[in-house]
Amino acid sequence: MKKLLIGLAIASACGGAMANEKEGEAVNYGDPTASFSSLGVSASENSTQLNGMIGLGSNIFQLDLGVDNKSGDMNYRGRYFHVTDGLGYSVDVLGDKDNTTALAGAIYKFQATDNIMLFPMASIGYTTSDAADGKAKSESALGQLGLYGMYGFDAGHWIYANPKATYHEQSKEWIPQIEVGGGYMILDNASIGAKVEYTGESSKKNLVNKEDTVAWLQASYYF
Repeated sequence: MKKLLIGLAIASACGGAMANEKEGEAVNYGDPTASFSSLGVSASENSTQLNGMIGLGSNIFQLDLGVDNKSGDMNYRGRYFHVTDGLGYSVDVLGDKDNTTALAGAIYKFQATDNIMLFPMASIGYTTSDAADGKAKSESALGQLGLYGMYGFDAGHWIYANPKATYHEQSKEWIPQIEVGGGYMILDNASIGAKVEYTGESSKKNLVNKEDTVAWLQASYYF
């Protein structure tokens, strides 16, 4: 009987340890290096977007498909992301019928506190723009530096800021950008959120659009 009780106690302790380990593995969905699967929708005044992500361990695949609410023109962003111990490498391809951009980059996760995380990031790539609306065709190499900072609440909610700057080799200038937003968990596997994106103006008009600010509302389901 004593051996049985000891065995049950050991089994109980092991079970508790496994449960705690599982809890420790819970991710905050605002963490850009976290691997999970989700399906969501984003909407702004002029655009609607379908967002999909599949996390297969260290390998993460993302696809965003958007449509202009007025013209019906489509745009897209595809990403492959590999992450190990907070260090991630990514390849992105994004664009629309007139523009295509490809980027390869890296990101690293610093756990500043239990709730605060910092992610320095850098990318290099290339962009092309077809002649449209009286603008000449253009091509340029790109370099991008940024910092993603987030606060993850114990309940799973999050807020973040992502300032970055993109260097266009053709026009020899840096274009500032910043994205701020957050998410609120309405269920264990569903969230709603919002973000605001700002992009500065380029002196080379055919490289990027004029100065722009866009606000988005988002909803996501995780599985």
